[in-house]
Amino acid sequence: MAELSPDDFAAYFAAIHSATPDPSDRVTPFPWQERLLAEVARDEAWPALLDLPTGTGKTAAIDVALFHLALDAALPPAQRKAPRRIVMVVDRRTVVDQAFERATKIAGALTSARDGILRTVADRLRGLAGLRENEVPLALAQLRGGMPRDDAWARRPDQPLVAVSTVDQVGSRLLFRGYGVSDAMRPIHAGLLGNDALLLLDEVHLSQPFRDTLLALRRYRNWATRTLPDRWQVVEMSATPGSTSAASDGQRVFGLNEDDHRDERLARRLGAEKLVTLGEVKVSGGDDARRAAFAEACADHALRFVAPGRAVGVIVNRVATARKAAAVIRKRAGDSADIFLVTGRMRPLDRDDLDVRISPRVRSGRERHTTSRPVIIVATQCIEAGADFDLDAIVTECASIDALRQRFGRLNRIGAIKDARGVVLVRSDALAKDHVDPVYGKALAETWKWLSEAARDFGIQTLEAALPEGERLAAMHTQKGRAPVMLPAHLDAWVQTRPSPAIDPDVALWLHGIEQEQTPEVQVVWRADVTEALLAQATGDEAAHEVLLKRVEACAPVGIEAISVPIHAVRAWLQGGAAPDLADVEGRALREEHDAKPRGGRLALLWKGDESRVIEPGDLCAGGTIVVPSAYGGLAGGTWDPSSQEPVSDLGDRARWQQTGRPTLRLHPAVTQWHADATAPAWPEAPVPVVDERSDAEDRAAMDAWLSEMSAATTAAPWLGQVLKALAVKGKRRPALVRLDGVELAGEDKEPQVEAGYFALVGRFRARDEGAGDATTEDDGASYTGVEMTLREHLGGVASWARRFAEQCGLPPDVARAVELAARWHDAGKVDPRFQRMLHGGSELRAAVAPEPLAKSALVAADRAARANAFKRSGYPRGARHELASVALLQGCARLFDGDVERDLVLHLTASHHGWCRPFAPVVADDEPVELTLDVEGAPVRVSSDHGLARLDTGIAERFWRLVQRYGWFGLAWLEAILRLADHRRSEEEQRGEVGARGEK
Repeated sequence: MAELSPDDFAAYFAAIHSATPDPSDRVTPFPWQERLLAEVARDEAWPALLDLPTGTGKTAAIDVALFHLALDAALPPAQRKAPRRIVMVVDRRTVVDQAFERATKIAGALTSARDGILRTVADRLRGLAGLRENEVPLALAQLRGGMPRDDAWARRPDQPLVAVSTVDQVGSRLLFRGYGVSDAMRPIHAGLLGNDALLLLDEVHLSQPFRDTLLALRRYRNWATRTLPDRWQVVEMSATPGSTSAASDGQRVFGLNEDDHRDERLARRLGAEKLVTLGEVKVSGGDDARRAAFAEACADHALRFVAPGRAVGVIVNRVATARKAAAVIRKRAGDSADIFLVTGRMRPLDRDDLDVRISPRVRSGRERHTTSRPVIIVATQCIEAGADFDLDAIVTECASIDALRQRFGRLNRIGAIKDARGVVLVRSDALAKDHVDPVYGKALAETWKWLSEAARDFGIQTLEAALPEGERLAAMHTQKGRAPVMLPAHLDAWVQTRPSPAIDPDVALWLHGIEQEQTPEVQVVWRADVTEALLAQATGDEAAHEVLLKRVEACAPVGIEAISVPIHAVRAWLQGGAAPDLADVEGRALREEHDAKPRGGRLALLWKGDESRVIEPGDLCAGGTIVVPSAYGGLAGGTWDPSSQEPVSDLGDRARWQQTGRPTLRLHPAVTQWHADATAPAWPEAPVPVVDERSDAEDRAAMDAWLSEMSAATTAAPWLGQVLKALAVKGKRRPALVRLDGVELAGEDKEPQVEAGYFALVGRFRARDEGAGDATTEDDGASYTGVEMTLREHLGGVASWARRFAEQCGLPPDVARAVELAARWHDAGKVDPRFQRMLHGGSELRAAVAPEPLAKSALVAADRAARANAFKRSGYPRGARHELASVALLQGCARLFDGDVERDLVLHLTASHHGWCRPFAPVVADDEPVELTLDVEGAPVRVSSDHGLARLDTGIAERFWRLVQRYGWFGLAWLEAILRLADHRRSEEEQRGEVGARGEK
């Protein structure tokens, strides 16, 4: 391993961030960045607080953390102190995340490095996970609202990772109640975030309750009786000095010193002038009239700043206000400027598309050209934190002083211009005597009062010197919430994930505080092949319900095509009522929801994999994912707009490709029309299913011919061209052809209407390296990977991955052996003859003549009809758990536990590898039991499939609680994650045709 020392940090930093190798373009770290790295490397621990003003480059904490991790990689695994997972957390919905962009730049530089300091750092990071030379040394993730079968970020426990997310998403996952995360996957998320992780809590003054929660968790981590490697740290970060209590808690605080103030670049940023003027906007009438009047005032001021090459920002406190202001400005500006609406209520893919268009025109360090068209960004709180915007002028709605400081941090961000100006506007009704703002409370009025007392300059140093102290400054800040006292009993409740206890404390209180009214959210996905008529018929017609699920499962939803919206706003939208106002602040309600979940309204599909069902608006549940027809509307310009009736684009195929790397293409006309804009000329007509008139071979031939025509006749968008190429392969990699039959629906005049059927092409192999894969242990679809794999090969491969993960994570040798042993036999219960028939498509003959048992089927999970047919023909009991059969077989083989192996841990890891048995096993009757026979090292082990392990007296639950006490709430979840992610990665290898790559037996 090449030598590396803290003195090399400056060279590493310059190699990543310098535009060219020319020494004149060399970018060096600020003094504080080098000093922080030296302190972290010396102390092997981070300060409790990074107290750094906005604009001073505090996202470089990511650079410091990664370089420290590379330094630490030289030590043996058990002695390492640097956390592998670096998670930036902020209590805002960001639209352009500067931290993620920075991490992406770092990852790209390290991946492409061929020599020098970057190659040294990259190789050290690869060494932490035993990666090959051509493998990516740093994984990246944006933790968004979760949904079933979508865990793209949780791939490996050993690879360095940089993730960015919100308090809601990180906090709920850490507390075993991940919003939108299935019960089965919650332990994996908690295990990864609760171990080997550095949590950088950005703008900590916005997240005081979550800070309190993290401090409580840090205390409780010491309660385990068995020590596992402890690489878990929390670092608070703040750009508003004096707004946190870390210093008062006696913890170590890191900030700027005289060296930083002498640095020319920092001095320019800290001393940049940002003069502001004030304006009170008289409003009256109803909500719409008041909003319209304020939007007109915003437009008046913004248009005065418009000039060639300028970027002007308009920042308001409500999404509806932003929509109205953008509409007014577009109308009044005409063709004189480009106007973009930016909110946090966007689908990630839409947000990424928008970022490509606006970032080059607003990012810091850009060249300002007087010949360029002016741009106006109309935004919400989503650009307060994390966005690398450098605006020439800002018009902002008044807010609390801490929020305004964040907003003006986007004005003249690096001190590059001399005439930066700002305007702060306030609605007259916000200054009424008894008014309490739903987001900022009384701090808004107090801030306005202070601003009005003298001319104000929001320059960093100037403002800091002018601010009052004590109670008056506190009154101008957003009220800090407080979390309830966390007791061990709370963790005991949350650690029970499947099934969850009846009395289940709401984790939102520990994320946003007991004073704050909570606003649970849901994920909304739009699909063009789901219609309102099909949803209606599926409520009472089992055949229509199956048709609906087949359509959605053919391209299961993923996070980057979903938008997260408060549950009461979605309910009102589906019911056709007045749309509630929204802010882009996590966990805060703007108005109280007065309805009691009334019935009626438009229907939606609650997506829960195999347990999905059609629901009414009153049945919406917090953290859930719903699929609605594209025809419902609800988006305008990519932003949440419940008044919009325009059909919403279906992003399913593109999202699945980009996120998982598995090619999918649904040939429904309403879906392909969204892709057709990206191709020219028009698509060839796609083949359609013909009932009872064409064989499977004929269907396949017709589809092959169509794919050939497509390849020859179209110039596709990059993603679509890649998908078409991946679907055109032959041989064992040929995609599955999923037949989605038509359905007869009752029309409004009682005359039946027929929705025609269509085909979907689903790749059997992951065909894109950048995708995160879709291998999972979440549900029974995990056995249907599209690639037939023997049980012997699969178990050997999973054991190899588990051993590797355990060693790289520095687990004690006896614990590592237990993890490996559990991995080697976790799927042993699949030897059940009925399960084997199911994996062979329901064929008793194929199962009987197979030379050895299978672990994975050639069927794909996306083909719901084929899976249902295989299950029906197999005779396997519905709901039966093969992992319990694995436990029964292991209990019958005492010699496996000879020596230094913890039997309890092996049995629990086996029982829980699909998320069950935390603490109870599901009860399923086996009315026609069969004998299970497993060959263990040449000796047969036989047990009955009616093993009775789901009974309360079998020790399953007691074993779980013993291990929680032994390894801790998060330690046990980590061990489970290591085994289950080994299973995922092996399944992914199998899907990619890489069997044997690791030399397993």
